[in-house]
Amino acid sequence: MNRKTSVVRIFGSAACAALFIMHTTSYGAEYNGPKITFEDIYANPDNQDLNLNYARQQVAAGDLLSAAATLERMLYASPNWDSARLFYALILFRLDDRQAAIRELNLLDGRPLSPKQRALAQSYRDNIENGGSDKAASGFSGRLAIGVRYDNNAGNALADTLLTFADRSDQSLFVQAALKYSNPIGDNGLKFNAGIEAQTRRHEAFSRANYDSFGGTAGLSGNMGDAFVWAADSQIAQINISGQRYLRQYGGRLTLKRAIGETTALWIRGTWYDQDYDDLAFTNIETLRSGDKLTASAGLIKNFSGKSFLNASIGYENKNASDAIFAYDGIRVSGNFKNAFNNGVYINGRATYRMLKYDGPSFNNPNPTRREDNHLYGRLGLGASINAIGTMMKMTDNPGLDNIYLETGMIYTNRNSNNSVLDYENIGAELKLILDF
Repeated sequence: MNRKTSVVRIFGSAACAALFIMHTTSYGAEYNGPKITFEDIYANPDNQDLNLNYARQQVAAGDLLSAAATLERMLYASPNWDSARLFYALILFRLDDRQAAIRELNLLDGRPLSPKQRALAQSYRDNIENGGSDKAASGFSGRLAIGVRYDNNAGNALADTLLTFADRSDQSLFVQAALKYSNPIGDNGLKFNAGIEAQTRRHEAFSRANYDSFGGTAGLSGNMGDAFVWAADSQIAQINISGQRYLRQYGGRLTLKRAIGETTALWIRGTWYDQDYDDLAFTNIETLRSGDKLTASAGLIKNFSGKSFLNASIGYENKNASDAIFAYDGIRVSGNFKNAFNNGVYINGRATYRMLKYDGPSFNNPNPTRREDNHLYGRLGLGASINAIGTMMKMTDNPGLDNIYLETGMIYTNRNSNNSVLDYENIGAELKLILDF
């Protein structure tokens, strides 16, 4: 596939789009019948015609994720419904889940398809494999979020800064933004990737805990055969606390990923950063944290239909510092997931557990025992698109609102140290409005 020309890629993608239009039209994507509601489906789960018309209606409205969920449910009940599986495979491709689309086409191998169905299946397979991702080969994508948050220990919510404030609850307003750009270089699968990210948080009363972070990445990615993908990029970032620069770092990241099945992949990643810390108006030894930081991790990611996935990893981190009291190394275990439900609601979550051992004792503890910390961070979110929320409230369907989400989340942060002065715990909750573009 790496030897395919860019002309083949362009025409392959165009052919896939054309096939999608022709195929969904043949299944009645221009649905003109009476509107079918989820309550109709719930009351008649075994009515194949009703369910198929419901999927047609969702495609016509541009709601491909819900159409995929409908077809998946239909195929679970009727796994030998070959024409529906063809429809499902192409919708999965349009959702940029190429591996799942190929999996569905593979399930049709050996099935008693009609000549027309067999030709369609082969045509889909050829164009998916040769046309690349359905997403634009180049261009911008991004996310913007604005929200409110409550913490019962607002200062110590700054988990990774390792600063320790007195317990104090507070409310805050935050804004998060990210912009990514990708563009192919030549016709061998090589891509240039770049991105910028920023966030800011302002507390109602506890201004010392206000912070801003911003940074950028630039690098390359490509393929090493059909099963291997690599990505390498440089990174720069800065964190300000209380309006003052606290941390500035630059470095790089290398990621290797190998598919071990149609929906599962193994990955390994290494990072290196040079970190430069500054003192704040209310600190006097933060500069002693300056030094480089190395991390290495390996993980497994499993993709499910639509936009659902599960990712887990284990890694090692090593932090050098100007003084041994801030140098450490240790193990970290991480995981994150997302699950999209049939009604447009989703849940997501992530968690990290770090076991760190420092090269020296605590900076504020005369005991010569080496400092040891255990960090736990977790977040669980529940959200839905504004269109899905409107549909549940019996409002008019509006696909233009499918990329705007309302999400609520619960956050837990805990640091347990052999120097009890450094222990902290925070429980937080947030509500945010998200725009994907």
